[in-house]
Amino acid sequence: MLGRSQVARCLTMPNKNTDAEAALQKLGHRVRLGWAKKHPISDKNLESVKNTVREQWEQEQTASPPSKPAPSPTKDQKPKPQEPDEGR
Repeated sequence: MLGRSQVARCLTMPNKNTDAEAALQKLGHRVRLGWAKKHPISDKNLESVKNTVREQWEQEQTASPPSKPAPSPTKDQKPKPQEPDEGR
């Protein structure tokens, strides 16, 4: 059987994981801030990326223009009314 100390240890373990996760998130945030400070993105680089993305988007739009789907035959055809049998 588990003693009280073992049960208490199992109950407090998730807190240690969340504390470790929070510390890793904080560290990751600090690393990203430090990287951005040492390697700033220039306006020239940002503008070139925007232009490249815009050109690719325009090429995709001209390469495959959106076409309307063909109308379904059941939509255009109206159901024929049933004719009474003349033979009877």
